[in-house]
Amino acid sequence: MPPITKGGPRPVRKDYKSDAAFQKALEQWMKLNPSTTSSPTVVGGNVVEPEPIEYDYRTQDGKPRSDWTSFTDGSFNLQQGDAAIGQTPYVTASVQVGGEKKPTPVVILPSTDGKGFEVVAVEKLLQDLTTQISRDPNNAAYWKQQLQNYYRSEDAFQRSLRGGPVSDKDTEFVFALRKALNEISADNFSRGVENVQSNILNSSGFYSINTWIQTRTVIPGRESVSTTTRNFTKKADAIADFMREVQMQVGNTALVDNIDALAEAYWTKVHEEELKRMGQSTSVYDPVTRKQVTTSTGFQMPSEQLLKEWRIGFITKGAIDKGKVISTGIRNVNAIDLQDAGGDIGDNYTKLKGYANDYGIRLNDTELKNKAAEASLPGGSLEEQRRTLLLSARLKYPALSEYIQSGLKVGDVASQFIKRKAEILELADANVDIFDADVQSAISGEKVMNDIEYDTKIRSNPAYRKTKQANESAAGFLDAILKMWGKVG
Repeated sequence: MPPITKGGPRPVRKDYKSDAAFQKALEQWMKLNPSTTSSPTVVGGNVVEPEPIEYDYRTQDGKPRSDWTSFTDGSFNLQQGDAAIGQTPYVTASVQVGGEKKPTPVVILPSTDGKGFEVVAVEKLLQDLTTQISRDPNNAAYWKQQLQNYYRSEDAFQRSLRGGPVSDKDTEFVFALRKALNEISADNFSRGVENVQSNILNSSGFYSINTWIQTRTVIPGRESVSTTTRNFTKKADAIADFMREVQMQVGNTALVDNIDALAEAYWTKVHEEELKRMGQSTSVYDPVTRKQVTTSTGFQMPSEQLLKEWRIGFITKGAIDKGKVISTGIRNVNAIDLQDAGGDIGDNYTKLKGYANDYGIRLNDTELKNKAAEASLPGGSLEEQRRTLLLSARLKYPALSEYIQSGLKVGDVASQFIKRKAEILELADANVDIFDADVQSAISGEKVMNDIEYDTKIRSNPAYRKTKQANESAAGFLDAILKMWGKVG
């Protein structure tokens, strides 16, 4: 074993035959190298070095385990962990949970006498440790400093350190402690396998929680950060994509208000979003292992689906810059011009207007444009929009609900009422449609109005008195009265 000297290497547990020998060497080293320990606390003029809590776990029966074959018969399993989320290798064992045994992350620890070992669930040990650590602020600071390299990042460590005493809200500390416990367990498991294979049936070389924490040496690595912009969208490409979308959706770029400013707004949106998703690479040189460790966050380009949604959104709704409208898109364009242009939105507009009339659902120009645009979005469709109108019609016309569901159009029922009103009031067919108040009253109630009720309602309209049919009926009635009184014929 290396000699204990000032400036010399810190003692390592594996170099000593027992915990006691290691503890003695560690104390001697710390006396010779006080500047490497955590900051002391001054109490009543005396310097008090913070000491880690003494934690000793016992199995439920209060006896350490000695079934050493469990290290080699599959009772314990070393899992690889998930480096992507900062999880180190850990050990699992079957633990009794709610009447059945389930694989559970555990911590393997040496017994006090070094002849056996203890096994405790990680979460149980975490709970007990955080409770004990929280009782002493100095102890909490010591543990946080010793576990500095187990935090997700330097920022996470600093936030935890500034947070003061340990609590259940200090998730960064809990993460670091869980990571350390998993590492202790994995190391002890490997040592246990080696001991059994060498016929050493004791916990020689095992770390206790205290010896592990005391031997953590915080050595800051040299870190360099770089970012990448190689996948960023070029301005010319973004604007070209936008213009192609306009041609596809509208058919005529002249119909889009202030299209150049709108294209510029789209490019700005894409660029700002890509900056938020910028890839980053971090390299850290570890002076202990002399290895360069690089981690990177890949550039996440907005999906083509999302880009298309943005483009259609700008086309249909326009854009605002610093509170000022720079373009209204196609919000104010004449619907007939939009339909005649032959783009997807104009084509959808035409078909949706027809569906709305078929189902007796009144939609204004803005609503039709929005639905036409929604049908063009990724995942959208005209069929989905038609289905929405169908469902609206079933609610609006309860007497026709079942028939609509079976394929009947509201316009088919309304046509007879439209025709009858035009005949009675002697109007041109174009002057009465499905949204006429009399037609709506005939079909939108709990039951459809019968012919007699409807005719009576129409003839009560003052306009009926001016019709030829009404005048002829009135003249015929007057002739009959005069004949009765002998005034004529």
